[in-house]
Amino acid sequence: MQELFHKFCQSILEKNMDDFFELFDDEAVFEYPYAPNGYTERMEGKEAIVRHLKDFPQQVDITQFGEPSFYFTLDPSVMIVEFEVTDGRMLSTGKPYLQKYISVIKTKNSKIIHYKDYWNPLVALAAMQGEMQQQAF
Repeated sequence: MQELFHKFCQSILEKNMDDFFELFDDEAVFEYPYAPNGYTERMEGKEAIVRHLKDFPQQVDITQFGEPSFYFTLDPSVMIVEFEVTDGRMLSTGKPYLQKYISVIKTKNSKIIHYKDYWNPLVALAAMQGEMQQQAF
């Protein structure tokens, strides 16, 4: 499973979305549990994933990931990966895109069948829109 994740990252670094999409099962589900209102929260099926992510390399230029940490579960088809973008930028604004992720990945027959992507949407919004105003919570 670690090899699958390394291919996942390598295809993003190479901007090779064909290789990236080949990692997913036809019935895969991709989720963003922390997606802001109005943004995609869930894609069902490889076709939906392709539609949503096909232009990713034209939006975000990721040139380096940090070393991932892998956590394995009692279910051998599930792993948790903690990783980060250590060098990236949003192409529309030129702003840095330095994101930390925790992903829960379930596989079957060496394909991703469920990818749950926990990331900080404020990092993406700041990179897309420029400086974010700080608010007291």
